Amino acid sequence: MKALLLGRLPVTALVLGVAMAVSLPAPAHAATAAFAKESEWSAGYVGKLTVRNDGSTPLTTWRVEFDLPTGTSVSHHWNAELTRVGQRHVFTSLPWNGNLAAGASTSFGWLSAGTGAPLNCLVNGVPCGGDGGGPDVLPPTVPANPRTSSGSQTLTLHWDASTDDRGVTGYEVFSNGTRTATTTGTSHTMPIPPPGLFTFGIRALDAAGNSSPFAIIKLGALPDGEAPSAPTNLRLAGPQDGHYRLTWDASRDNVFVAGYTVQQSGTVSGSTQVGDTFAYGVSRGYGTYLFHVRAFDSSGNLSAPASIGIAVDPPPPVP
Repeated sequence: MKALLLGRLPVTALVLGVAMAVSLPAPAHAATAAFAKESEWSAGYVGKLTVRNDGSTPLTTWRVEFDLPTGTSVSHHWNAELTRVGQRHVFTSLPWNGNLAAGASTSFGWLSAGTGAPLNCLVNGVPCGGDGGGPDVLPPTVPANPRTSSGSQTLTLHWDASTDDRGVTGYEVFSNGTRTATTTGTSHTMPIPPPGLFTFGIRALDAAGNSSPFAIIKLGALPDGEAPSAPTNLRLAGPQDGHYRLTWDASRDNVFVAGYTVQQSGTVSGSTQVGDTFAYGVSRGYGTYLFHVRAFDSSGNLSAPASIGIAVDPPPPVP
C-alpha cells in the first residue's frame, strides 16, 4: 500500500506534499484489559481488571497502568504488583499469572478509597480497549442536558450520562478553560462563584483516553461573535491496528473551545464532532480521503478549516 499525505495550512494557499511507502498490516492482536466494579458504596468500591491475550502467541508478562482521579486511591490490592507515581498506578503481573496462552485471561483487583474510575488505561503500552474487539478509537457522546441547581452557599452542575462503545469512565469539569474537577458521577458541586462571567465545560472520557466535545453551561455570558483560531499542524499517524489517527494542535478562543468538527470526503463521506483526535479506519476501503477540521466555541462559532488528505492504494496481488 502507498499512502500519499497532503497537508494544507488553513490561512494560505501553500500546499505541502509528503509521500511514503508503507505496508498495511493486519490489525494488531494486543492484550486487552476490561474494568468492572464488583461492588460499590458511597465511599469506595472493589475494582477488577481482567487482562486477556487476544493474540495467537503466548504472553509471558503484562503491565496495566492508569490514572485515578484526585480523591481516589488504592488502599489494598491483590493478584498483581503495584507501583505508583502521583495518581498514576502501574500493576504488573506476578510470576504465577504473567503467562497467558492465546485466548486466556487473568484478573487482578483492588479496594478503592473514593469512587473515581480508572482513566487513561494502557495494557502493555496500548489502550486497554475493554472488550477484546481491537483498539478503542471512538469518543463518548457529549454529556446531554447540562444544567445547574443552587443551594444557600453552593452551585451544582448537572448533566445526563454519556454513552460509549466500551464504557464511560469519568467526566472532566472545566471553568473558563481550566480543568477544576474530575468525577465518575453526573454532577459536580462547588462554592458559589464570585460575580463574573463563567463558562463551564463538561466532557466525558473513556478508558482509552478518548474525550467527547464539551457540554457547555454559561453564567452571565455576553454575546460572542468571535470564532476560534483554526487548528494547526494537522498530522496523520499510522496505520496502526487498522486505523490512522488524525491529530492537531489545539485552537484558541476568547471564551471556550468546545470541540472540533471533522468532515471526511472522498471515497467515503461523513462528518462528526470530536474532543481532540479523530481515528479513520482503513478497513473502510482504499481510495482518496480528505479531512477538514474546524474548531467550534461555546457559542457555536466555527473556525476556518484546516485540511489534510490521504490516498490509499491497494496492495499488490498475491502471486
